Amino acid sequence: MSIRQPRPKRGLAMEIALLIRQGDYRAGEWLRQIDLEHRLGANRFDVRTALAELALRGTVQHVPNRGFRVSSFDRVRLRQMLEVRVLLEVEAAVAALPYVDAAALARLRIEMLAFERAADSGTRAEQNRTNLAFHDGLYALTPNRALAEMVTELRERARLWPTALWPSAGALRQSVDGHRRIMAALEDGDAPSLADAVRAHIRNSIANDPSLEMSQAG
Repeated sequence: MSIRQPRPKRGLAMEIALLIRQGDYRAGEWLRQIDLEHRLGANRFDVRTALAELALRGTVQHVPNRGFRVSSFDRVRLRQMLEVRVLLEVEAAVAALPYVDAAALARLRIEMLAFERAADSGTRAEQNRTNLAFHDGLYALTPNRALAEMVTELRERARLWPTALWPSAGALRQSVDGHRRIMAALEDGDAPSLADAVRAHIRNSIANDPSLEMSQAG
């Protein structure tokens, strides 16, 4: 009998989240751990650890003595958290603007282009990593370190998924365009345009809010 090798927790949680995102498991459906073990080639401990991470995010619900089932998305709560993200991230971006010099612009452009390459031909992990690198590269420039930390913390709390998951090439292209608008505002030194670009990027991203995907499908 072969022994299943453990997988990194976050990678396995992302795989389960993707199965839920693409409709393999519906809201309210119970997730049988043994089925996930066989489907994903993982051991029971790692599957349970990944499900526990998803439960903390609200992607699944843990019912004591029963197991885990797919959560019904609370669209109102999710949109409220996104609005708090908008407040914090707009403030962080505008506060960073005076510190965006030529060297910083060059670094941010490199990160923006890396995300575009990943959007075209990269893995989901590469897309997530390069997306975060662009945003974190900008927010790292704000002089208010507490604000930058709060941005990162809330971004993680507001996500149903362990990583950003774009359901289509069109959704990825929307994020690419959002980065370009942010970059243009930074290059122009235009604080109002920067605030508008960051605000729109967060509110309109399907990676942030799956209910946008459902409403567009309807």
